[in-house]
Amino acid sequence: MKKVRLKLRDKVSYENVKCWSILKKQAAEFCRETGLHGYKYISQTQRSKAERIIWAIVVFASLCCSIILMIMSWNYYAAHPTLTVIESTHHGIWNYPFPAITVCNINRVSYNLTTQFVENLKIPDNVSKEYLIQEMRLLTELIVPGIFGHDVRTNLSNLQNIFDSNNLSILDVISLITQNCSTLLQSCKWKGKLDQCDKYFKQVLSRDGLCCSFNYYSLPGTTIANDRISTSACGFESGMTVIVNPEPNDYHAAIVGGYGVKVLIHYSFDYPNFNAALQLVRLNSQHFVSVNPIQMYSNSNVRNLALSTRRCIFSDEADAVLYANVKQKNLTYAEYSYHNCLAECRATIAKAKCGCIPYYFPQNGTKVCDLKDVYCLKSFKCKCHFLILPGLC
Repeated sequence: MKKVRLKLRDKVSYENVKCWSILKKQAAEFCRETGLHGYKYISQTQRSKAERIIWAIVVFASLCCSIILMIMSWNYYAAHPTLTVIESTHHGIWNYPFPAITVCNINRVSYNLTTQFVENLKIPDNVSKEYLIQEMRLLTELIVPGIFGHDVRTNLSNLQNIFDSNNLSILDVISLITQNCSTLLQSCKWKGKLDQCDKYFKQVLSRDGLCCSFNYYSLPGTTIANDRISTSACGFESGMTVIVNPEPNDYHAAIVGGYGVKVLIHYSFDYPNFNAALQLVRLNSQHFVSVNPIQMYSNSNVRNLALSTRRCIFSDEADAVLYANVKQKNLTYAEYSYHNCLAECRATIAKAKCGCIPYYFPQNGTKVCDLKDVYCLKSFKCKCHFLILPGLC
């Protein structure tokens, strides 16, 4: 019995030695033949033992570092499954939609239109028309609360009482005292063709009040891609050229210390806000504004990811994701975007704090702030920039 056990043990030991010999032989052959740096120095018997051990340690350390980097890459991918890649740097410019152009006169209150407005206004006997014309400059407080730098609460309240007695809303007043697009824009040339600007520009609400916009879609139902304007070549001759007349002699209340216009370049479906590319154009000058298009889009497979993972929503998902009822939207816009979401956020905060929304936002049937709400609008600071808002996929 002892002899049998001894033979079995000898056989197992022999098999182990044989397997180890094969592994050793294969490992040595791998080290000699592989193109990986450092491995061949481990198997070269002509080198000293210490040198071979050092090379083995270096190779092992490199292997450990590679494994750690792979684990880190995998963990990052698990936390950020969506990636942004450049599909191609060569794309026809005609495939890009032309941006929207919004032109705003720095003068927010026209003196001539204000004079005509006051002439047709019913005013108290103790208020002169000349005084009221000067007081009309306070309407800029609705755009930049506190712009006058001193307490004008009583003046604002008296002016609002006059509007109320004439059954005039803030939007009615603003539209009557703001320079219209037909006088602000003298002529327009689109793709080299000269025409009247009324054909291209329309009066819209922007962060600076009533302005004139080209290629801006503000109403729901105008998201058809085929309706978007594009150009077939580069250069200013293939874009939009506008001759502007801000009428410096008509200035009555400007929001910037100077004469000229503000030109906003933005996405066609984005509300013209402070986030748009801005160009100030002074009098008696010619300005060229260049646009470098970059198109970003999400693969349809992104829809399969959870909202918390992709951190963006598609335009057709906005109403269902953000609002239990579409009527809860404070603003109206043609298409959801991150910048429209910021505008909605600011309007929501204003409504929560003051019970109204500034007139320069496209309201969805919400109460418009009047002159008596100015100090409430001035008292809070918007925190939308500090919120994590879903972007557009």
